[in-house]
Order: sequence, then C-alpha cells, then structure tokens
Amino acid sequence: MEQLPANKAALLAVLGWAAREATSVAQALQQPQQQPPRPGPSAGASDEELLRLLQLVNATLAPLAVLAEVKLHNVELGRAVARTQLPQALARLLATLCPPGFRCCGAACGGGIGSRGSGSRGSAGVFSGAGIEARLDVAVDIVTLVASLWNVFEQVPELAACMTDSRLVESVSAALLRAQAAECGLEQQQRGGGAGAGPSTARAGGGGSGGSCYGAWLRGSKRAKQLWPVLDAMLYNVVAEAAPGLPPRKWLVAALQPRESLTLSHCRAALAGPAIQLLLGRVLVAETNRCLVEAQAAVEEAAGAGGSAAGSSRMGAAAAAGAAAPGLHQQRWHALSECFRSGTLPLPRNRSSAADFLMEVVEVAGVVWDFMVSGPRLPRLGQQPANVFFGGDPAAEAVRKVMGGVATPEEETAVAAAEAQLPPLHPPSYTAVQVYEMTHAALTAALAYAPAEAECLSAPSLLVRLVMELPPRQAAARLPGLWRTLSCALPRLACGADDGNAFQGPFWMRFGVSRSQCTRSLLYHLGLLLQLQLSPGPAAAAQPNTGSAGAASAAARAAGSPAAPSGAAAPDPGPDFSLRCALRGGLLPAIEALLRRLLGSTAAVALAGPQQAAGFMDAALQSAYTVDHLLRTSGVWPAVLAQGPPQQVASLVRTLGKALTVVGDTFHALRQRPQLLEPAMQLLSAVSGTDKGQRALFDVLSALLEQARCMTDQVLILQRRPLARATVGMAGGWHDRAHRLPVNDSLGPDGFTLRADWVASAGGRPSADTAAAHQQRVLADWAVLQWYPEITRQTDRDSPTYVYSAFARSLLMFMACRVLWPALRENLMASDAAAVELAAAIAPPADAAANAAGWRRFLLHDLDALGWTERVLARTAASTELKAGERGSWGLFGLTVLAVSQEGGGPEACDAAAGSTSVAAASVPLQTGAAAACNSGMRRQQQEQQRTLLQHVAALLGGAGLALCGNPACRSLEGDSEAGLMASSAPVGRQQGGGGGGGHIKTCSRCRAVRYCCGACQLQHWATGGHKEACAGAAGVSGSAGGGQSPGR
Repeated sequence: MEQLPANKAALLAVLGWAAREATSVAQALQQPQQQPPRPGPSAGASDEELLRLLQLVNATLAPLAVLAEVKLHNVELGRAVARTQLPQALARLLATLCPPGFRCCGAACGGGIGSRGSGSRGSAGVFSGAGIEARLDVAVDIVTLVASLWNVFEQVPELAACMTDSRLVESVSAALLRAQAAECGLEQQQRGGGAGAGPSTARAGGGGSGGSCYGAWLRGSKRAKQLWPVLDAMLYNVVAEAAPGLPPRKWLVAALQPRESLTLSHCRAALAGPAIQLLLGRVLVAETNRCLVEAQAAVEEAAGAGGSAAGSSRMGAAAAAGAAAPGLHQQRWHALSECFRSGTLPLPRNRSSAADFLMEVVEVAGVVWDFMVSGPRLPRLGQQPANVFFGGDPAAEAVRKVMGGVATPEEETAVAAAEAQLPPLHPPSYTAVQVYEMTHAALTAALAYAPAEAECLSAPSLLVRLVMELPPRQAAARLPGLWRTLSCALPRLACGADDGNAFQGPFWMRFGVSRSQCTRSLLYHLGLLLQLQLSPGPAAAAQPNTGSAGAASAAARAAGSPAAPSGAAAPDPGPDFSLRCALRGGLLPAIEALLRRLLGSTAAVALAGPQQAAGFMDAALQSAYTVDHLLRTSGVWPAVLAQGPPQQVASLVRTLGKALTVVGDTFHALRQRPQLLEPAMQLLSAVSGTDKGQRALFDVLSALLEQARCMTDQVLILQRRPLARATVGMAGGWHDRAHRLPVNDSLGPDGFTLRADWVASAGGRPSADTAAAHQQRVLADWAVLQWYPEITRQTDRDSPTYVYSAFARSLLMFMACRVLWPALRENLMASDAAAVELAAAIAPPADAAANAAGWRRFLLHDLDALGWTERVLARTAASTELKAGERGSWGLFGLTVLAVSQEGGGPEACDAAAGSTSVAAASVPLQTGAAAACNSGMRRQQQEQQRTLLQHVAALLGGAGLALCGNPACRSLEGDSEAGLMASSAPVGRQQGGGGGGGHIKTCSRCRAVRYCCGACQLQHWATGGHKEACAGAAGVSGSAGGGQSPGR
C-alpha cells in the first residue's frame, strides 16, 4: 500500500468504523438471552460478524503501526489520530471485548474462535461470542500502535492530551488482566458447573494455567510472543517521551526542557492507573517465581544426576533460593487477587532462560517505577550534594542544605511547604515500600541466576533512590541486603559493550548516550547512599548479628557513641552505617571487578579499529567515574583504608595502579595513531562521549592520595586557621592551608567542596595508636607506592595537555614537607620563644625523624624526585601560558625538593623491600619501624625490627597477605581481582589450572622464590626487569632463559 496522506485517512476511517461496529456487535452479544435484541445495525449480531470485524481491525492496525514508525509520516499521522478521536474508540472497544466479569467460551457450546454460543448471563456475567484469542490479538495490535504513537508527542502535543483522556494504556492493561482472570465455560462444564454457574472459588490453575484459554493463547498464538516486546516498547516510550529517571520528587535532576514540561503530566497520568500498575507488578512477581522454581528444578536435577562437588555447592545456593519461592510467592503478590497469580509470558527468542528474561522485566519495571514512585521524605546525607544536578530549581539551595543537615529553620519550613505541593509520590496501587520489595526480590533472583552478560541499570537506580527516601527505620532494615544486591549488580555495568556493529551494545544504545554517561547517574546515587545518615537507634537495631563485638558496637551506636575496639584505650569512631553495610556486602570487590572488566578486554583490542578505540576510551571514562563517585566525592576513601577488609583494600589499590598504567599507555599509543583516534572520537561524540578518561582517572587517584594524606597525617588540624608562623610548632600545623584539600576542591563538581569533618566522622580519622590507624597508614603508604610512580611518569610524558602536572606537584610537595618537618620545627623553636612553649604542650610523634628519613629515601631514590623536578621545571619555565603566581608556586616547589636533597639530619631507611612481591614487604620503606639507621652496628637490630613489622602486616592481611606477580611492571587485569590473579591452591611449582590466575602461574625454575601471573611477565622480568642479575639461583649458570620452566613440568 502506498504511504500517501489519502491512504492514511482511509486507514483511519476504516479502523474507526470497524472499532465502533465491533463495539456495537460485542455489546449486543453480551445482552442476556431472555431480552429481545435492541433495534439497530447490531440486531441479530453473531460471533462470525464480530470475528470478521476484529480481523478488519487487526488488518488496519498493522499498517498504521508501521506508518507511525516512519519519521516522514508519523507527525501527520499523529495529528490525524488526535483529530479523529481514534484512541477513545479503541479504548471503548477494549472495554467491551473484555468487560468486568468476562468469561470466555460459551457455556452451552464450544465457543472458540468464531463459535456461536447461546450462553446466558449469570450473576458473574457469562458471555458468548468470539473466542478470547481474537480479542487478545486485537489487544496486542493496539499496544503496538500505542507504542509507536507515543514517539510523536514531541511534534504533536495535542496527541498527548488525546491519549491521556482516552486512558488507552489503562484500557489495554485492564483487558489483558481480565482476559487472564476469565473463567472458561468449557472448564465449568467439565467440573459440572452448568451453563449459568459462577466462577469457581477454588482456582487451582488461574488465568494462565495450562487448561485455560488464556494459557492456550500464550502457548500457541504468534501475537502472544509479541506481547512482552510491545508492552516493553509502550512503557519505555511513555517514560522516555517525558523525562527518563525523573521521579515525582525531583531532588536530583537538571532543569526540564519546555517540551518535557508540557508532556510530563500526561505521561505520568497514563501510567498511574491501577490496571497498568497491577499488570506490571503481576508480570514481575510471576517471572520472579518462575526463575526461582526453575533454579530449584535445576538443583534437583543436578542432585539426581550426582553432580560434582563444585556443582553441588553452587546448586546448593540455588536450592536455598528456590526453596524460598513459595514464601516469596505469598509475600510479593501485593494488591493482586488469586486469579492473577498463575501463568507466565512466553520466553522471548533473545532470552536464554527465565532468569535472563526476568532481568529484562525488572529493568522495565525499574524504568517505570523510577518515573512514578518516590519515598515519603528527602534523604539526609553526611554532606551537601553537588548543585550540578539541581539546575533550574528555585529551591535547589535550600533542598541541598536540608539534605546536608545544615539548613536553617526557615529553610526547613520552605522545603516542607514545597514538598506539600508535590504530585502524588506513588500510584494508588503500590506504596514505595511495596515497589522496593518487589523490585529487590526480582533483581536479587535475576542477579543470582541470569547469564553473566545480562545488563542491569534502572532497577538498581530505583532501589538506591527509594531506600534513601524511606524513613530511617525502614531504610536501616533494608540497607544490608541492598548493598549485597548492589555489589552483585555493579560489575554488570561493564556488560553489553559490543554487539559486533558498534562499540556498545543495544542495551546502552537504547538510552541514546554512551555507556559511561548512562551509568553515571547510578554511580552518583551510590556515592550518596554511602553518605546516608540514619538515626542511631534504627541503624543499630538493624545491624547484622556479628557476635559480642557486633553487639557492643550496636549498643554503642544506639547510645550515640562510637564503640571501642578490643584492647583499645579510647573509643574509636567506625564508618557510618551505610558504609559498614557496603563493606560487609562486598562493595570493594565489586568495584575492582568492574574496573578489571571494563579495562581488561577493551585495552587489549583498543588499537584494532575505531570501534574498539572508542569502546576503550569510554570504558576508561566510566572507570574514572566509578572511582570518583564511589570513593572520592563520597568522602569514604580514608574510612575504607582504616575500616575495610585489608586484603580487599590492598587488592583494589593494586588494581587501581594497574588501571592507571594501562589507561595512560593505551591513550599514549592511540595519540600516535591519528588515523585511528579521529574516527573513534567521532563515534564517541555522537553519543555524548569524550576522550577524557586518562585525565579523569589521573585526577581522581591524585585526589584519593590527597585525602589519605590529609587523614593519616597525625599533624592535621581540621579547623580552619590562618597560616601563622606560630602554628608550625602545633603538631605540624606548618602545612595547614585555607584549602586543606586543594586537589579535591579543584576537581569539583561545581558547587561541591568535600567536608573534612564528614570524612573524619565517617571513620576516616581513627584515633592514634589504634589498629584502624595502623591499618590506614599501611594501606595509604601502599597506595603511594602503587600509584605515585605512575603519576610522575605520566606527568613527565603527557603534561600539560593530557594530565595536570600541578596535582603531582601538590602531592610531592606534601611528601617533601614530611621530610623537612622535623628540621622546620627545630628551626622555628630555636628562633621563636613562643613556639617553644607551644611545642612543649603538643609534642610531635616519637618516630617523626625516622619516618621523615623513610620519605626522603622514597623521594630521592625510588621516585628520582630531583630528576623529575628538573625536567618539569624546565618545561614549565619555557611555557608562555603560566601566570606569575603559578610560576612562583613551581619555583617554591623546586626549592623544597632541593632542600630535601640537601637534608641529611635523619638516618636513611633500609631497602628492606627491594624485589619484594607482597603488600607487607612493599609497605616497609614508608613505615616508621623500617626507618631505623642502616649501619653495621645496628644491622641485627634493624633486621629484627623488619621481621616484627612484617609479622604485624601479615596479621593485618589475615596471615596470608596479598601475593603479587613477581614482575613489578605487570599490567595484567585478568580476572575479577588482583588477589585472584595469583591465587592457587596447589603448592608453589605444582599449580594446576583453576580459578583466578592459578592455571597460568609461572615460577622461576632457578631460585624458586619468584612467581609470575603468566609467561610474558616472567620473560619481561628476566630480560629487562632485573631478575636475571638478582636471581639467587642464576649465579654461575649461563643462558638467557633462566626462569623458563613452568610449574609442574
């Protein structure tokens, strides 16, 4: 058929006439048989006539749906639909085809499609007429047309009002629900119910059971297989047409565009009806239960087949979840009667299992409910959120202050008044708690059993926002389970990168922007969730039971005071409740897995073509966003160092260092290939992506080092004080500045300043001489060792265009000040009598001089700070873009480094960790105990000190430490964690293939002391890494491949 305006008008005219005629015929067939037929065109109506009209409706709906998808014709078609009031006619047709109390198949005869029955209308309403299959086919075709029409609201605003007034979306949903709940006349006859019997009160199967007409339609109809795809498209288009991710309480959203403001109320009204909400909840819960039942069946099948021990263990977890299906079934059927609880949708062809399909369903539910549902209160956070997400809202500043807990009473009153004017915070069908429970149960089941490549984004975003908006007691009870679920969902943000035709798959392309931009909102919400403030009572009451220590901590929190660790002399504040739940729930391994999945695969193929290069650059930016929102702007990084599981923190630190190296080197290689970089940049620009991944990751890691320095330095003064000469005697106040965190403050986002008091109160500044303080110092020094050499290398190579050299200068300046601090303090005391008295009141740490010597050795020997400073200053002096103040800062920096090189008052630290491959030994040069003098008279004492310190660090890491690849230049991001890269249960030299990197581990066949994650690292370390000269077993042995033997050979 030619797609001409005249043909469109003809199609609309035919469809309108057929819909009205079918409505009249269906109404006539519903009249009780005892009454004479009404006069008019429908007199003597038959099932055959209704069936022919429904077939005509289907025949005209299909081409109209196609036309609505064609941009050349859809605007004109949308205007014509609004003028003809077609949505109202279709809504009336659906209401007549599936009225309340609808029963399929005439009770006196077979019914079926085209059957003619003489059934009578009983108390529940028994109607004869065309079978349920024809009615449902029409409903599916109407959904298809509706999904297409919602795409043209931007050009046809009057269509939005027409669709909303007609309640067509609600009518479609009601028809589908009534069809599922319909009683079958044939079933009633077989049960002996007779022609006029009412619906059964004990429905074992329900509307979607195997023997019902609805179930038969789901199994046999071609249109039934299209039901979920077109429902998905309709729901998504309604939300996307307004403003995706814009909940009723818009506390975290940018200003609306004019067209979004016009259509917002219409889109929300279209999805607020009880039928569409019940249908969505019914599908979600039914698919959740099907997933759990299938998992349990798989467990039973595996148990019957006698699976392996590993398989039995894995299936045991599935059995536990599957056994809970009946309980979930009863708990999750919110607002749904028994007749809706059976039957599931056909599995789409692109889905491999029920769990895979459930992931898609829960994502659609997340999109809709994120648009429709808000909790009853504004979140309360540890600090004010950035104003970048509050643009255009006149009450933004007051809302930010209320959320950050710093609002005045007047501002509190103004925000409360604005809250009272909000639209309904949830549809009538479900409350925020019910939506949370259904979505969380479904997402948890999907994450447990769906394929590893299944993506999820909207459902986790919905859960994070809702739990922040719940009352404190309700939020506290749900946080532990939520963080476990989020930790499973986070690594999946790396899925869907490539479908073979584009650098990111269709899941992310549906959002219209790059994956890094899609995921940024969720990451920002997660960062806010880490700052969530709960009243002490509920948070403590909801704490998991961790024995006597946990009970003591809970009691302390409930009393409003921090719990003291065992053997501690004073109480020590722990991290906030949400952070504790996150650490217990596996947040750190989840972050590490996400980073390794993002960069491990994309960096390896980044030079293969523009698509791959664009994919890598977007993955690098997403990695930077992950670290920025979850660890930097949330302010929890110092608390993570102090309170996190040591091995998890150490493994994450190592992965971040590798990520920085891989990102920097791959970007450098891409810049050498402009013929590859330019088309990749065009691909990124088309989806709002950028090539700033290297710069962003460099900045974020520099900021984390600054936060750790700020909190671990025992001379930190939290209160702002003017830089006065006398403060140099105050426990090292020499480095206190108006901006305590200059790197963090310069990164923003705009309007955001990290509050050092929040960082400390969240557990980032543990009391001195406690286990947490010791762990924080060890792991902070480990981060310096892993990150700072690469920061200086990239600064030397890529600044000032691609990285910001001032950040490296700022960090190096603080390390230099640590070296010079004892001398500065002594000089000040010698020249200022007031400083002597002040210094006597606040004595410096006893090991300050030894620690300063350790930092001096790290700067001068490990980093070659003199050579690096010389090169950077030469480049800076030749620059014509620097201002006078910046030149002065660089000049002062150069003098400071020169002073460090001339400082000889303190003893040197021993090179105890040279060639080491463990966290414990690698941390020694920056620890006070390892900074003892290395002269011949104290060698034995120093070795004993090193042995003692290594024992302490090994105990800190659980007695096992963190095994690292013996090649210091290792860049492998294989596997989900650094700890798993070298994991192997077999003895050294006898490793077998298995999890982590155990199947690839190599051991030097000469010294048998150094292990590698792969043969490439072994060869590189032997050839260029220095092991050939240092190997204890290579003395007197010739050859060029001393470590060539693989384990077990």
